[in-house]
Amino acid sequence: MENVLELTERLESLVEKARREAQEIVDQAKREAQAAVEAAKQEAERRRLNAQRRVGIEDFLVEREAQARKEAEKVRREYEERAKKILAVSEEKIEEAVKAVLEEVLPK
Repeated sequence: MENVLELTERLESLVEKARREAQEIVDQAKREAQAAVEAAKQEAERRRLNAQRRVGIEDFLVEREAQARKEAEKVRREYEERAKKILAVSEEKIEEAVKAVLEEVLPK
């Protein structure tokens, strides 16, 4: 009878040890799973922020390109006006020169 009691105690001790080891394995797996989930969340947040920045950068670039186009159009118009003025002055000077030459060359 004493052997049976010892054997029962020994089996209970082994079962309890196996339960503790199993619980430790489960706890370790939970910790690893939580760490993996946290790492995935951080990576997802990093990617979301990068995507958000890219959208912000793209919006910024679109806005800047529109401003640059407007500025370029303004500069083009200014140069066009200057060119017209230069051409007008040149035509006036040419006409004056032609008149002066004609007055000198043609008899009155």
